[in-house]
Amino acid sequence: MGASPVSAQAENQQYWTLESSIERVVRIAPESKVAAANIQAHRGALRQAGAWKNPTLSVLMSNKIGLDDGTGGQDLTQFALSQPVPLFGQRSQKKSIARAGLSASIAQGDYQHLDLERQISIRFHRLQFASAKYELEQERLAFASDLKDVGRQREKSGDMAILERTRLDLVRETAKQLSDKAEGEYNETLSQFRSLLNLPIGALPELKALAPIENLAPLTAYLATVPDHPLMQAADNRVKGATASVALAKANRLPKLSVNMYRERDFLGGRVQNSHGIGLSFTVPLWDRQGGRLTETRARVQQSYADVEILHRDLKSSVRQNYLHLNHLIEQGAHYRLNVFQPSRRVFDMTRKAYAAGEVEILSLIDANNIYFDAQTGYLELLQDAWLEAAELRLAAGHSIFTTGQDN
Repeated sequence: MGASPVSAQAENQQYWTLESSIERVVRIAPESKVAAANIQAHRGALRQAGAWKNPTLSVLMSNKIGLDDGTGGQDLTQFALSQPVPLFGQRSQKKSIARAGLSASIAQGDYQHLDLERQISIRFHRLQFASAKYELEQERLAFASDLKDVGRQREKSGDMAILERTRLDLVRETAKQLSDKAEGEYNETLSQFRSLLNLPIGALPELKALAPIENLAPLTAYLATVPDHPLMQAADNRVKGATASVALAKANRLPKLSVNMYRERDFLGGRVQNSHGIGLSFTVPLWDRQGGRLTETRARVQQSYADVEILHRDLKSSVRQNYLHLNHLIEQGAHYRLNVFQPSRRVFDMTRKAYAAGEVEILSLIDANNIYFDAQTGYLELLQDAWLEAAELRLAAGHSIFTTGQDN
């Protein structure tokens, strides 16, 4: 599959959306090749299921004619051809089993695609978070460095005590540690993203900033698609295959028929003559009536029906759980932004102005600094958690990012 315009543009500009990232990974991932090979194998099995069994040719050589006519020697005395004949719908049942297996493998491939989307989404959103966190900690470090420089200047002029200046030094060193940690986490996450997309080591992909999830569809929209989930389709086809196996087991209980054709040479009436014949042969089901096999296949059908019910129940439960958690994270993020993040920004700005005017002590500024940057970190974590939960919800409901349009 060639590169789409979206993915080609992303590779050239080093700007990556979630869609372009998914397109690239699906195109190059070994998992996609495994799924394609599995489908191709089942296509071959379907073709093979409709094939007749090969005939058996036997040739007999003996000295019978030589003994009868007194000439001696060896002669070909018999040619025989035996052709098994499938009866009682055996070929059609085998094709039904193989066809169900092919359909199940296609559905399994669709699920593999969705799972790849989930994995890419997780890496993508984690890189968004790591990048935003690193920028935030660099901002914290820059502000703390400015405070440290101001503190040293005010100490020299006698406007600040050594204890207060030491506190500013400590704030700066703490910010440096947080920045170094965020840088390490960013580089690690970036390396994982590069590896997944098979990007060059020096590539620095540009991503949109984390943003709140908007226009979340109602829960009923996700539950409505569960019956069409790829895993449900695969399970339904396993039921079809198991049902066809019962019919095949019934057919295998009946005698197996072969048509036999032969030609013989013999010494008859004072000369060598050829004779031809045709016959039928069939098994006599005395000792093995395939009863155990029939019981087994019927039990497999019951098991496959139960598996469908279990899968349907579990998928609906996962959708409900993921949806409720996601909805809670969205609401929590909106509340946090309104009641924590934005007020912390205003307090931080006002405290900086008040400190510059000499109206508050250094401890108030340090406290406002910590509250603001911690609030920003908490808000970013809520955004990341929401997007990660959205990826899990799409997988549980069988939704693709290309059909839901949820991109960040």
